[in-house]
Amino acid sequence: MIFHLLEQTAKVHSDNIAVCCQHRNVTYKELLFNVKKLAERLSLKGIQKGDNVIIAMDNSIEFIEAFFAINLCGATIVPLYVNMGIHKLLNVVKFYDVKYIITLSKFEKVFSAFQQNDCGILSGIFYLKNGGEVDDCRFIEISSIVSEVSQTCAGKEADPAIILFSSGTTQMPKGIMLSNHNIVSNVMAISDYLKLIPEDKILLIKNINHASSITGEMLVSLVNGCTLVLTSNMPTASLILQLIDEYKVTVFFAVPTLLTAILGHRNLEQYNISTLRIINFYGASIAASKIRELADHFVWANLIYSYGLTEAAPRVTYIERDELLKREGSSGVPIKGVSVCILDNKGKVLGPDQSGEIAVKGPNVMLGYYKNEELTCKALKGGLLHTGDIGCLDSDGYLYVTGRKDNLIIRSGKNIYPEEIESVLMGFKGVKEALVRGEADELAGEDIVAYVVLGEGRKINMRELLMHCKDNLEDYKIPQKIFEVEQLEKTLSGKIVRKQDLKTIM
Repeated sequence: MIFHLLEQTAKVHSDNIAVCCQHRNVTYKELLFNVKKLAERLSLKGIQKGDNVIIAMDNSIEFIEAFFAINLCGATIVPLYVNMGIHKLLNVVKFYDVKYIITLSKFEKVFSAFQQNDCGILSGIFYLKNGGEVDDCRFIEISSIVSEVSQTCAGKEADPAIILFSSGTTQMPKGIMLSNHNIVSNVMAISDYLKLIPEDKILLIKNINHASSITGEMLVSLVNGCTLVLTSNMPTASLILQLIDEYKVTVFFAVPTLLTAILGHRNLEQYNISTLRIINFYGASIAASKIRELADHFVWANLIYSYGLTEAAPRVTYIERDELLKREGSSGVPIKGVSVCILDNKGKVLGPDQSGEIAVKGPNVMLGYYKNEELTCKALKGGLLHTGDIGCLDSDGYLYVTGRKDNLIIRSGKNIYPEEIESVLMGFKGVKEALVRGEADELAGEDIVAYVVLGEGRKINMRELLMHCKDNLEDYKIPQKIFEVEQLEKTLSGKIVRKQDLKTIM
């Protein structure tokens, strides 16, 4: 049970600060007390095993308290973005058979509409006062009428401890069901390679609803007796540097776009970030030149790159500084208890250096997709998690991720993965971000079109950038067009959105 992770840590590190958020601290003893108190109130209002319970909050201590309290009640945690639009919120609540919602009082206007709409089997909403006591919890009853059909659906999906949503989708998101065992096994495996100590201060800057934030940061911090530093403010390079300096952060998790922004910050040298001993990054590919730049700047820190996906709870592989610099482009070796193989189109396991679909096996692999048996069977065919990512393993068992099946560009009959081209573009001095995609062409089928964002105050020669591509790519992979844009839209997890309207700089 996920709750037991907190309970065990609180016995050993009761007086350590567990969470620091907006200058408010709670110790492990206080956090455990608040969780038990909230769980008791939730249970008295009817939350029980088999109920799907949404947590709709920003990064906060209350999110963590609600997370553990729901788990202690035996119900299923469903973390949800608050600002997704009322119609989508209503659709998610109905499709995912949500019985209760726990949110903060400051979001009451968002959820007041639920009292005037058909909300499926939703019974009520709990409002917690941000920064207040558990006693400030208010319960608003929505409906006590539950249809037999909805009860049946909810009962079938009562096993997961948590349902996480796929990121970056504009339609109904896929609900990825993970068990207590999935989550706990991944937390312990991540802890195994991070080797954290209770004195560590871990900065969680991304939205807390993600698998990487929940498993790889929040729970990993709390199981090791560390202090988790939270903020609900928009993650900018300036804010991150300020927090690292102010709180003497020792461990920082980030997506490559944030690290690139930090490296390009004009006042970087004004901040004291010498306390950092681990920088763990993941979520997208990163150019080898950027990794070398990181290594040159953070000479004292262990750089760790990780590969994973929500369906794997989420961590699959990792690679530390020395190997990261030696094995250019590698995503590392599997975490403890997990194995990786490469499959061809017929599901046959391929040998070293052969490219195919990456498949994963281990205790971290999801139970399936909520109310989507067809997609579940496809993803878990043959007892393996078929990731949809393309890559290969070398003779030493190191994974190299080269692209994603969904992003495939077919030009003149040749298969091209944009991630490789993006990595080359990012290796050109002055390029901060890059997006490559296929756009319709009558003759070739698809043109390779690149969009780049330049670093602050940077100007580049597009002809020189094109020559850089010619020096590093096969001729059929060279972009036919390269445009400069002011910015690239990103998901809340920091990944660049591939399907977006772009206005180029003339």
